[in-house]
Amino acid sequence: MKISCVQFSLAAVVALVTVLSPSHVAALPTSTLAASPRVPKAYNHHRVVRIQIENEGQLQTLTDNEAALQLDYFTHNKNVGGHLDVRIPPESFAKFEALDVPYTVLIEDLQQVLDEEKKELQQNEAQFQALQNSVGLQNTKDSNAFAGSAWFQSYHSYADHTRWLQSQISRNSKKASSFSFGNSYEGRRQAGIKIGRGPNNIVLHGTLHSREWISTMVVEYIIDQLLTGSDRRVAGYLRKYTFHIVPIANPDGFVVTQTSDRMHRKNTQVTRGCLGTDPNRNWGYKWGTAGASTNPCADDYMGPSAFSTPEASNIARYLKSLRNVAVYIDFHSYSQLWMVPYGFTSQRPATYNYMAGLAQTAAQALRAVHGTSFRTGDIYHTIYPASGSSVDYAYSIGVKAPFAVELRDTGRYGFSLPANQIIPSGQETWAAFSAILDKAQV
Repeated sequence: MKISCVQFSLAAVVALVTVLSPSHVAALPTSTLAASPRVPKAYNHHRVVRIQIENEGQLQTLTDNEAALQLDYFTHNKNVGGHLDVRIPPESFAKFEALDVPYTVLIEDLQQVLDEEKKELQQNEAQFQALQNSVGLQNTKDSNAFAGSAWFQSYHSYADHTRWLQSQISRNSKKASSFSFGNSYEGRRQAGIKIGRGPNNIVLHGTLHSREWISTMVVEYIIDQLLTGSDRRVAGYLRKYTFHIVPIANPDGFVVTQTSDRMHRKNTQVTRGCLGTDPNRNWGYKWGTAGASTNPCADDYMGPSAFSTPEASNIARYLKSLRNVAVYIDFHSYSQLWMVPYGFTSQRPATYNYMAGLAQTAAQALRAVHGTSFRTGDIYHTIYPASGSSVDYAYSIGVKAPFAVELRDTGRYGFSLPANQIIPSGQETWAAFSAILDKAQV
């Protein structure tokens, strides 16, 4: 039951590309998929539609047919009165229409959107490379292109993110050093930077879900502020805390998003021909109890066992090795949320009021910068039930204030947030993070 075809400007349409990714891949041996280059996926004539959920019957109809029709959910608000944005392959569309659920067309041909997004990303990267070359240095470890705001004008390749992190450590050797959570499934380092010498620990990471590129840049913006801030406030943070920060916690998945499937969310372990396990449904606390899938092709596949993903198990092991962890933040996108445990249950933890108070403080500080509004609350009620998550595990081992943060935006651009929003997003998140550091219990 088609309602209408919604028209968007090209910029807005590019933003909706985020609905894209089929997680099902050819049934090749695990070692072949992990080691071989992956052929870029094409989405010719795939439509993106917005489905209005008017009653429980429609919701059940979608649930009953989602696997057969290969529906790829972009939003997961499966509630009466809400809406779902869904990618539908061309071979499934006639059967989808036969379900007689109300929908509007957002994108007629997804591949056209992908092509435009790729072109924009290539242009941004070329501009950064030109800046890098203009300083006359081939050794990018020392290039001025890696210093200051120039870095935050665009998104970057995995190789350049690695060089950027090395450059920050090299430039700030008196207050920074390198560390790693461990190695990914394919052997890439979950590389990080340690800043400060305080007795209380802060652990941050981004890009556990690989398609959420703004989380990488915002985490790097926080690193930049800690290293370049010259006021007394930052100096006080470095005396009070030691910061352990990893911008890309899922490097294998991140590389996939840059080489073959922009909307890949998971790591790259293969199960029954499906690529990846969700590293944020794989943690060993209340694993597999709610809000996680047993289907290996699903984007929220929880894995065959808790901590079967090295990406999650490495972070957990590192967290457990630290004492006095005051704050842990797992940065994601999108939806503009600052959330606390729990995700696996509707019950609230004993220190909920303390954590929720910090989240509200963060949201207020964030809104004061650019007027961006974030909602706060526990994961279960604020976004959806989710078991085996990082923040529930962190809380279970004694981290005083663990947060799951969903950065900009609320859906206009989704995972394809324009590069001109990197700095504003970094600025407001730094304000929120600073407000938490000022009030956190140690």
